[in-house]
Amino acid sequence: MTKNQIIDEEIKQAIKELTSMLEELDLSEILIENDKFGKVKVARNNYKPQIPNVSTNQENEDDGDINNANFINEDNENIIKSPMVGTIYLQPEPDSDPFIKIGDKINKGQTLLIVEAMKTMNDIIADKNGIIKEILVENEQPVQFDDPLIIIE
Repeated sequence: MTKNQIIDEEIKQAIKELTSMLEELDLSEILIENDKFGKVKVARNNYKPQIPNVSTNQENEDDGDINNANFINEDNENIIKSPMVGTIYLQPEPDSDPFIKIGDKINKGQTLLIVEAMKTMNDIIADKNGIIKEILVENEQPVQFDDPLIIIE
């Protein structure tokens, strides 16, 4: 084994231990700095999309208008999903306007938001024209692969 492979294995083991600590201590993230590895941050995703609990039972109709409920269908082609694990940024710079707002008309190829992964900023672009119906994430929120981000009409 080379020196780099040994260090990689040590980093993987340290991350596994930190991940276990997150669960045991019910923490959302841990940041460790040391001379050997530098800075290591491990975070878990606590975001749960809000999906209304709507019963199809007729006697519960007066609880709300079922036709106006917003449902997130994981197979819906109108949902933009995260292509990677990372952190969401809704604007290009901290003091600038967001890329999009609910109700905005968007064009295919337009940047919708950024996912930062391993210190690399990755533009998430629209794959079609449409209108922003819903933004399902918040700025600087951690996301996992395939998490729903935006709904486009």
